[in-house]
Amino acid sequence: MFFPVNGGVMNYFKYTVKTKESGKNLKELLQSFNLAKNKINYLIDNKCISINNNVVYKREHLLNENDEVIIDISNYEQIDYLPLRYNLEIIYEDEYLLVVNKPKGVIIYPENKELSNTMANYIAYYYTKTNQNKTIRHAHRLDTDTTGCLVYSKDVITHSYLSNLFENGKVKKEYNALVYGIIKESGKIETPISRNRHNNLMMASKSGLDALTLFKPMKYYNGNTLLNVEIKTGRTHQIRVHLSSVKHPLLGDKMYGKDDDVERVMLHCSHIGFVHPILGYWVDFYANMPQDMKKYIGE
Repeated sequence: MFFPVNGGVMNYFKYTVKTKESGKNLKELLQSFNLAKNKINYLIDNKCISINNNVVYKREHLLNENDEVIIDISNYEQIDYLPLRYNLEIIYEDEYLLVVNKPKGVIIYPENKELSNTMANYIAYYYTKTNQNKTIRHAHRLDTDTTGCLVYSKDVITHSYLSNLFENGKVKKEYNALVYGIIKESGKIETPISRNRHNNLMMASKSGLDALTLFKPMKYYNGNTLLNVEIKTGRTHQIRVHLSSVKHPLLGDKMYGKDDDVERVMLHCSHIGFVHPILGYWVDFYANMPQDMKKYIGE
């Protein structure tokens, strides 16, 4: 076997070669995870990769079905935020992924790592408590007010793969959105989105990048509509911008809608689905709607 190149705690990435990957070489396997060239070179050149318990240092090494690939990734893994005690609602966890139900009013990570009270700090506490020496890596983002499914990658290789899925629209993302007014029929909004030249913090639905939002009504309450929304693109504030553009802004959205007394933007990521980086089949994750949204729809 081999030892950590940095002298620290061993942190492995384990992978079993699938039938379709038989005949590929080691470099091609690593490239299939969308790993950057410098990371591939580092892992191979520093003898961080073992196949069937033998160190492999040639990029051209051919793989066979059921080969056991073990990669020492300890140089890339360490808890990098201050741990802060918090009782996370965990939706799913395995050796490679952690999916949590994000609470309202919490940002994903602090700009200054010395600060706390963010999701990164909560995850750091959970990893510390469960003896997982992992770098905190969110695979995507949710706005501060938005609740729901938030996916974390537990290692540098899984993160590279997942980031590629999110960037290329290969992830199914569905939201619960509570909007003003009655929407009777399902529909779609395809208006492009660009940054508002009068306010750099807002996004204007007039020109720019292509954006596609699908929606369908689920329930009505007090003259408002609960929508199921699926976004096919991931533009900044896409759901808020698009729904505001058709005169149905989200409750609590003071930037794009009304200056109401609702505490937050009523938006919840209810479902995320994608091909699991390691298992190789489609997985779906669902997050329970928070109580403040249930209150507004009479549940």
